[in-house]
Amino acid sequence: MTRTWFIVQRAASFAVVLGICGFIGCTTGRRGAEGPVPTSTNTLRYALTAEPTTLDPAMVEDGTTIDLLQSIYSGLVKWDENNKIVPDLAEKWDMSADGTVYTFHLRHGVKFHNGREVTAADFKYSLDRACDPDLASPVASSYLRDIVGALDRIKRKAGVTDVSGVKVIDPYTLAITIDSFKPYWLGDMTYPTGYVVCREAIEKNDGKISDAASAIGTGPFKLASFQRGYQVTLTANDTYYAGRPKLDGITRPIMKDATTRLNKYNADELDIVDVSPDDLDHINGDPKMKADLKVWPRASTWYVALNESTPGSPFAKPEVRQALSLAVDKQEVIHVVLHDQAAVANGIVPPGVPGYNPDIKTGGFNPKMAQQLLAKAGYPGGAGFPALTFSFRQDQPVPAKMSEVIQHQWKQNLGIDVQLRPEEWGQFLKERGRLPLFTLRWAADYLDPQDFLSIMLHTNKNGDHPENSLGYSNPQFDSLCDRADTEHNPEQRLKLYRQAEQIAMDDAAWISIFYQKDLELVKPHVHGIRDSLFGHLPHVTTTVTP
Repeated sequence: MTRTWFIVQRAASFAVVLGICGFIGCTTGRRGAEGPVPTSTNTLRYALTAEPTTLDPAMVEDGTTIDLLQSIYSGLVKWDENNKIVPDLAEKWDMSADGTVYTFHLRHGVKFHNGREVTAADFKYSLDRACDPDLASPVASSYLRDIVGALDRIKRKAGVTDVSGVKVIDPYTLAITIDSFKPYWLGDMTYPTGYVVCREAIEKNDGKISDAASAIGTGPFKLASFQRGYQVTLTANDTYYAGRPKLDGITRPIMKDATTRLNKYNADELDIVDVSPDDLDHINGDPKMKADLKVWPRASTWYVALNESTPGSPFAKPEVRQALSLAVDKQEVIHVVLHDQAAVANGIVPPGVPGYNPDIKTGGFNPKMAQQLLAKAGYPGGAGFPALTFSFRQDQPVPAKMSEVIQHQWKQNLGIDVQLRPEEWGQFLKERGRLPLFTLRWAADYLDPQDFLSIMLHTNKNGDHPENSLGYSNPQFDSLCDRADTEHNPEQRLKLYRQAEQIAMDDAAWISIFYQKDLELVKPHVHGIRDSLFGHLPHVTTTVTP
């Protein structure tokens, strides 16, 4: 999730859903204790906190958009409420003795939203398309790289026209060969790059997925309309293989302002709304709203990125990165920004992910040591430190306020100045690798330390690890991750990842700040929400009670 979801949310935050009939002028609907609730019957109203960045599952990088797309599309496997990988369009699978060949047996009778049955050839097309260099997926080389032939296709190797490791055995059997045993690999296939897409709908749209006519999936909801800058509307898929959802639809107005979302919730025009920590005192002081408040733990880590790859970057010196890390009082950040609704992140891998290490060694908050390291790097008292911009996504209050607090701490503790720079979310994602300094969240795409360590911080040689856009490189870290990625013994594997994580923290590859929790208000007439460490799961059991 980057899945950058959360911010977030691989990541995974998968934000919240806000539909709104009252927002478009509806005046009748279900009745609550206080009077009429302006919505159509049996429709969930759940806002998008940012404009969807794409409708194409092969192109998505952010959790907000993944939260939308997971209702429209589906893949071979998926996550359940117990954070386990379970069958989706594949009713079962077999694995070869050496762990390199997965044979998926597809369900019969699964249909695209246009009524055509899904076959193994559709998965072959979808995976080939995701790796097509002309599509230029920003995520395929992260999540499909282990499939034999995927990187050859992505890198335009001469003579390669498809992904050789994906084979159609018969209409209902698909074999995928990976390059070696990878214990985490099924998790890769839960990411949207593994979703099946409809060939004929895409080809009618010049190879793009950009509107309701081309965004044809197999998920529990159909995309009815996408009004850019305004609203996304979903309707129930009557032929969904697991049974029609209980909801008739979901309306998702695009509402970037947290105060506006809360006001709409209080006006009974939204059913679920994310909560800004700044509103907690007000909510806790209102008995009705306090009763609606829900707290959901997430497998997500907020961090400050120090880009070593930008020209003339001071962060190429480990002493500078270490100094900035030691000069951040994380507990103060959590208190001021989050009203203590989070835990300090001493490491990279968050709670809930196997290999999470609560005992990781850290220098903590140590301004004196930070000053010594900065002086050793050639910037005593901050003198001569280059002017840098500190970027954050502009549509969320938490990263903005967090950046302000950290900016103040660096000035106070190190004597350095950074200029805050709010960024539009879509532009932020595009520019990430060129920004010298920014704050972001990495949300788990799957529950494995490989998703946080190998994916995010392995040396990005020849573009093989594109999520590492910061230029961090440590051969010892890489070696440990490479060994762990293919290790058969689970205990030894997690031990190797923990060693790698300690190296990355000693190097201050990231400045981890806190492990995330989602705060939401949920109306009492909403029932049956399924949740996981990644966020809310598709709303197939959710109901809206009149």
